[in-house]
This record gives sequence, C-alpha cells and structure tokens, in this order.
Amino acid sequence: MRRILSFVIVLMLALPSLQSYAQNITVMGPRLLVNSPAGISGLKKFTYSSSSATGTWGRVLDSFWSNVELVRSQDSLGCTQPIAANYANKWVIIWRGNCQFGEKAKAAQDRGAAGVIIINNVPGADPVGMAAGTAGGAVVIPVLMVSNPDGAAIWSTLGSQQVFISLTRWGFNNTNDLAIVPKSGAIGPGSIPLSQWKSGSPTAYKFYSGAFIANTGTANQTNVKVSSVVTFTPTGGSSTVVYTDSAIIPTLNAADSILEGISPRSTSLNPTQTGRYTIKYAISYDNTDQNPADDTASYYVDVTTNVFCKGRLDATGKPIVTGGTRVGSTPPPAFVWGPLFYMSSSDTFKLQAVQFAISDGDTSRHSLSGSAVAYVMKWTDGSNTGSGGKADNIIQPAELQVKGAALREFTTADSNNQVFTAYIGKEDGTAGTILSEPNSWYWVVADMPGNTFLGTDGELNYYNRTNAAKYATTAVADYWSPIFISTKADMLLNSADSARMIPFGVSNINGHNIDSASFTGTSGTIPAMALVISPFKVSVNNVNTAGNKFELFPNPATSEVNVKFELDKKADKAQIRVIDVFGKNIQTIDKANIQNETIRISTSNLASGNYYVVVIANGLATVKPFTVNNK
Repeated sequence: MRRILSFVIVLMLALPSLQSYAQNITVMGPRLLVNSPAGISGLKKFTYSSSSATGTWGRVLDSFWSNVELVRSQDSLGCTQPIAANYANKWVIIWRGNCQFGEKAKAAQDRGAAGVIIINNVPGADPVGMAAGTAGGAVVIPVLMVSNPDGAAIWSTLGSQQVFISLTRWGFNNTNDLAIVPKSGAIGPGSIPLSQWKSGSPTAYKFYSGAFIANTGTANQTNVKVSSVVTFTPTGGSSTVVYTDSAIIPTLNAADSILEGISPRSTSLNPTQTGRYTIKYAISYDNTDQNPADDTASYYVDVTTNVFCKGRLDATGKPIVTGGTRVGSTPPPAFVWGPLFYMSSSDTFKLQAVQFAISDGDTSRHSLSGSAVAYVMKWTDGSNTGSGGKADNIIQPAELQVKGAALREFTTADSNNQVFTAYIGKEDGTAGTILSEPNSWYWVVADMPGNTFLGTDGELNYYNRTNAAKYATTAVADYWSPIFISTKADMLLNSADSARMIPFGVSNINGHNIDSASFTGTSGTIPAMALVISPFKVSVNNVNTAGNKFELFPNPATSEVNVKFELDKKADKAQIRVIDVFGKNIQTIDKANIQNETIRISTSNLASGNYYVVVIANGLATVKPFTVNNK
C-alpha cells in the first residue's frame, strides 16, 4: 500500500501533455451526485465545458455545490428562454440539440441559472465533449453533460418530483465516507476472442485485484477491505462466480487522502464459450459509510467471437468512443498510437480489419474528409540483435515487423468520433490476406497527423492493472497502449529509439518507470481500437489477390507520369496519391466517377529518385512504384 498524491504535480510538469474531450482534472473528481429522490439517486457520469479539448469555457469546477435544486428548462432545448423564466440559485437541465452548447448555457445564465446540465439526445449514448460555439465565451457558470439514460431519467422524474444534486472535487461533507477512486480498479485484460483463450492462459490474459481508495470524509478509518468478485455470464446463460480476492488497508486516515489496496495474487480464467466476465469491487470498514454510492465499481471483459479490444465494446461488437486524445504540444506533433494484443493460439487466423475513430475537432461540419491508416505490427521483444538488443519489455522499432495496413478513405457517412472499419491488406496498401502467427504480440496503431484526435474510451484506465502486474508475487510487464511521438515512417527509421510503454503518464521516459503519480496522467488513454480476426482458423492458401487495376507510363518518368485506370467497376470516388519512399505524401488528386481513363501527374518538380502511386477506390488501396529521372 502506497500513498499516491504527494508528488503528482511535480512529475506531470516535465511531461508532454495530452488533450482529451473527457478527462478528470484531479484523481477523484469532480463528481456529480443526485441526492434525491431515491429512485434516481447516485453518482452520474458527466463531461464538462472547462475540460473540453476544443477550448475550455464556462466556470471551472472549483467549488462545492451542496444539495442544490435542479429544474427543467422551460424551453426543453434551451435555445431561447421565456422572459418569465427565473432560475435564480438553481441548476437547469436542458436537452442537447438545435443550437450550440454555449447558446444554451448563456440563455439559462441570463435567467439566473447557477449551473447547467445538458442531456445527450442520442439514445443510450454517454456524455461527450462540448464546444463553446459563438456564445460560450460569455458563459461564467458550470456547464455539464450527462448520458442519455441518466438525463432522461432525471427529466422524467422532474415531471412530478423535486430533484437535488451535489457537485464536488473531493468529498460531500460526511464524517464516514470512503470511495473507490474512479477508473482505478485493476481491470481485466480487455476483450479477447474465444479462440485465443486456452488452458493456462498467458500472462497477458491474467486477472488482478486491487483499487485506489480515497478517504473523502473527516474521520480516520480502520480495517478497510477491498474485495473483488469475478462472475462469468455465458452468452444466453446465467452468471456464476468464478473468482474472489481481497486486500486490506489497516488504517486510512483522513489526512492520507488516498492509499491503494492491491492483492499480490493473480489468476487465469479459461472460458469455454463466449460471454462476459464482470469484475465488481467493493469496500467495507469498521464504520457505516454515509455515501455508499461510491463504494462499488464494476468493469467487464468480453469473450468475443473474433474481436480484440482494450476498451469497451457496444452491443454490436464495436469499440465505445467517449472522446478523443492527441499529444498536447504546440503545434501538436504527429504520433503513432494504439493497443497491444497477444495472439496466443497455435492456429492461424486472418487479420481482417481494424476498427477505430478519429476527430479533426471541427464542430462546424458533420463529415470527415481525406483518409486514415492503421498498421498491424508484430513485436518480438529482444529481436534487435544487430544493435545489441535484449528482451526488456520496451518496444524498439528494430523489433517491429509491419504485417499489414488498414486504409480508410472517408465518405460522407464518416463523422467525428464515429467508429469505422478499415480492412487489412498488405503493407504497401494492396489487398491481401494477412495471417496471424502463434504466441505473438501485435501492436495495432493509427498513424496520426498532429492536428487530429484518436478516439478513446475515457471510462477506463489500465494504469492499475499494469501496477498490479508489476507488484504481483510473480511480477510481469503488462501494457495497454504504447505511443511514439512522430510518424510511422520516422519511427521505423529510428531503430535505437523506443515507444513509451505507458502513454503520457511516465515519470522517467527512458526507464519507463511505473509509479503512482502516473495514474492521473493516463486518464483518457485507452484507444477505442479493435482488431478483428476471422472467426475460424484459416490456411495460407486463402489469399485474396484482388486490387485496383492501373498502369503507370512512362516509367522511369521525366516531366510526367500517366496513370491509366482499368477498374473492374466504376468508382464513385477515387483518390490518387504520390508518396516518397518514406511514406510522405507528395501530391493528392481526388476524382469522381472513374473507371477507364488516364490521369496525368506532373513530375517536373520532383527530385530524381523512387516514388509510389497509391490508388484508393472501391474500398481497396493499390500501390505501384515508379522512378523519376530528371537528369
């Protein structure tokens, strides 16, 4: 057990920062509690304007609002408020839609509102980030957003009952009040296909037990027990308890703030059918807790048919996106980021697709333009023998083999933070079947330009799983989403460099140390990315050689190169790119309704050397080399 708060700020000042749509500003909070009525009481998930990556606005959550009244907006969408509306000293709840978030908050503020809560109008959706818009700069009250289910329940209740809420950065003025720190549980290994589980599961699939506990009351507490119960619910079946564990914190003084209780034990769980593991944490101690709403926390791990994911999956099996994260330097640098997955099965599977989401931060339009690319890289720790490498649990570029690429050309259906599917082909972008190798690590990364955000699941944090694995009786290294601050091309050129195994929250970058101060820095660092494999094992004979048919001439080129298309079917939209040998984009040409025609590309401004033409059409990317000789 270790105290964790005393040196957080000092360490974080020396690190590259992150920007996130939905992140906590302190270890514990802020926290929103519905005090009454009982039917909807409890802690609620929320985002808030003063943490928005699109620009902070509204009042910072710097105070304690205790048992304040929440009322309905007289205009449900809050875009305009009746002159007679009087919200003095009250918080107002408003539905999302029809106008900007800042406009809603400003209209309520003008009628005396002390704060605003906006309900996400997307059925079943979590809260999301909120841009200020044109009116947000004049807002001086707190602005929050809650999930659609929580908000709808509150709105319905207000039809017949009063609702009172509290908002705090720490405690709720109770004497006996302990809390599980949000996102601090030693969660499971992420969602894993059933085909990869086997008897004696590898360390990558082990379950650990432990969480950070905060004393948010005013009295010292003793005999604090942190219990965990793991249940398994098979698809279509009933839940069964499969594992229990606990850890004891003998004394947790109010002045100590936060201690961690982590068990040194671990276990391998070996499912025989698809389903869901649920890990429930609970705390108990010698006194009765006055706010039991934060005494429990639950996480889940899905045993899927064919999907790997470190974040949560929705009912359709796609990653859940709550926000987006990028490196927060000025200007934002390019970065390579994504989850690590372990392929344990001795059988061979097709690496089918990568699912992920990005955001360009532009709230003025609803669709993305251009394209995105993800790479699947096999990592063999210690394989860089040519440079004196050794197995050290740190990714170095010389230890990576690019196995495939997943390209996605955006359509009008692709919008910010919407999950899309990019199918995996060969490294050069041509179509092909990429097969898994047994007992291998795969690093699935998005090659991100600096001005875009990678979609993340902000409701999880793998830090304490990594922490528990390091301090277990049988210590192992367990990481979730390494990051490299540059492009994929630059990364592979710098063979002596290394990826950051813990993104953003590392106190010693070169040593990749794990310490408690890193916990806050790793909030919002679970990429909402999934690797989809074939549901059944395949053989190397299942190779698809389909692609886009085109020819390049003259080759070598001097002043121009011609791209002659012979597509099997008309492409409503096609993109032609010229790239250099390092993957840098030189020129992009967009064409519509193309099938059989020739496109001329000037090469007079290109230096002599080798280049590639990439054609993206009909869902496929095809690459061909050409040479420029200007002498």
